Amino acid sequence: MRLMHSHSNAPALALRAIGMHSKYAGYGYSLAILRITHRHPEYIYRLPKMVYPRIMELFGCTRSALDRNIRFAIERTWENGNQALLSQLFGAFGTNWTPTNIEFISVMTDFILHGSFEDPSSDEKLQAEAL
Repeated sequence: MRLMHSHSNAPALALRAIGMHSKYAGYGYSLAILRITHRHPEYIYRLPKMVYPRIMELFGCTRSALDRNIRFAIERTWENGNQALLSQLFGAFGTNWTPTNIEFISVMTDFILHGSFEDPSSDEKLQAEAL
């Protein structure tokens, strides 16, 4: 088992682990935000003023579209995602209601930086390293 933050693609692995699908625009927005907060965790406190404008410029979207699409992706993940992991990460929220976008990004950033994660693609590498 490796710490997730050691993976350069940790944000994508984290979203995949909770069951968020890349078919949603909110996945792309969430991934871009998590890539920023993965490199600069202190930005988590400046999401609306510092990070969101960068994402809006990158994707050419409005603030309302950004918020709406992230919220939609979170809601679908809560309905269809990895319930066990969601309960573990977002225990206070349970599965009856979803966190806000900022709460979601905050918890996911913490998971990426401090949680552990089994990367299925690295199993063979780990076994080879052990030999």
